[in-house]
Amino acid sequence: MDKREAIELFLDTLDIKDDKLINDINAVSWLINKQKKEIIFLENTKGNSMFFVVKGLIKLFKTSEDGKEAIINIVEKGETFAEIVLFLQDTYPVSAEAIEDSLLLEINSSKLFEKIKENPEFAMKLLGVFAQKLNFMTKRIKELSLDDAEERLISYLNNLKDEKNTVILNIPKKELATAIGVSAETLSRLFKKLKNKGIISQNGKEIRLIK
Repeated sequence: MDKREAIELFLDTLDIKDDKLINDINAVSWLINKQKKEIIFLENTKGNSMFFVVKGLIKLFKTSEDGKEAIINIVEKGETFAEIVLFLQDTYPVSAEAIEDSLLLEINSSKLFEKIKENPEFAMKLLGVFAQKLNFMTKRIKELSLDDAEERLISYLNNLKDEKNTVILNIPKKELATAIGVSAETLSRLFKKLKNKGIISQNGKEIRLIK
């Protein structure tokens, strides 16, 4: 597939047919090949490109300080990723890696933005895609953050438990929340989640670890 065909495929996913726009995007984009397991960009690095998957599969993931990898999303043929650099920032919030040999249309976001201002229809379609992706990513990152916090809370309780697997919480919840690095509201959700999972039972300040 040549670059023009890739651009046409990209615009087809947005339900747009516009020869001028094809030429505009052609001037600010290029095709790149990525081999299986090849990194496209890393989390927290600066960048100025968004991508469209012409062929292949791309993994978006975050890595914790201890090297634990959490997959945020799998991007398939006909989908875009890294749209965030187009509208909000110049730093990638996740890492991207090719799961299999892939062909990508890489688009310079700052130059594309100039074209967007000339084409309101294109802008609205892209904004719609971006809003959906941003909502999904926000939910996923919150879930992952909550999972990490859950592990921190369980570890904290395990450190305080007695021989009967019981903990008496003598500190205010606000201080406990600060100790594990979450808000008081998140801490309440964590306790509820652990009780629903059957990991703990709670009677006032007394918490018993079941699992």
